[in-house]
Amino acid sequence: MTTLSTLRRIPTRVGAIAIADEGSGTPVVLWPSLFSDHRLYAALVPLIGDRWRTIGIDGPGFGQSDAPRAEVQADVYADVVLDCLDALGLERAFIAGCSWGGQIAVHLGVKAPARVRGVLIMNAPLGPSLAGHAFEVWGTRWFGATAYWGNGVARSMFSSASQKTHPERVRAFVSAFTNFESTAAAVTARTVLTRFPGLGGVLPRLAVPATFLMGAEDRLYPVEQMRPFAALAPNAKLVVIPSCGHLAPLEAPEVVAEALEDLLAHASSGSTKW
Repeated sequence: MTTLSTLRRIPTRVGAIAIADEGSGTPVVLWPSLFSDHRLYAALVPLIGDRWRTIGIDGPGFGQSDAPRAEVQADVYADVVLDCLDALGLERAFIAGCSWGGQIAVHLGVKAPARVRGVLIMNAPLGPSLAGHAFEVWGTRWFGATAYWGNGVARSMFSSASQKTHPERVRAFVSAFTNFESTAAAVTARTVLTRFPGLGGVLPRLAVPATFLMGAEDRLYPVEQMRPFAALAPNAKLVVIPSCGHLAPLEAPEVVAEALEDLLAHASSGSTKW
């Protein structure tokens, strides 16, 4: 997979965005969760091989991308994806995002359906997050760029089964914490965790093919709380992944790969219903 030293930085309306551009097949943009970077998809990319061109994103405040200049909501980051597609000369692509990235994928599918073949929304908080989470924001500000904080976040995100079966993936997730600046990360975390208005008014307008992946053991955003929001999307499919927590790309990359192939087939069929 692309190393930190070989990332390409693309100028966008919110600053330079670092991307890992690999393969030559069907393009798919991969936006990660909070507290991660393009390496969140390290287990997925080898599985989908040459069939896909993967464009892994380092979100602002994380990895090698510029820090956010202010609080920026998911709908603006959807425009940032368009900036990246334009810079790469791509007219259309699939958009896949985990958690924070899933919110961005939904907004992009609504704002620019002509540019989006389909969206894969993994473990995304779909409702409003306009209260609470002060501890997470405070911890990110003061301890964010440390393995200590990373291990604590990992315990809340990974299912118990994933922690036992794939400790190396937990370690990989934690390693990303030493590659971002904590103050910048805290700005993004505060926006996403405390000021996100939710997708209740957006999902009914998501006409492009969509798949929601949810972890059966996602303690942060349980399936039964997110399911009613997912049902608002008119051309969407919901898949619940057993023994998975909040990070499907690391915990169940095989399921993510299958979901991408299924989404491609559905989008190519031209059907408006699953």
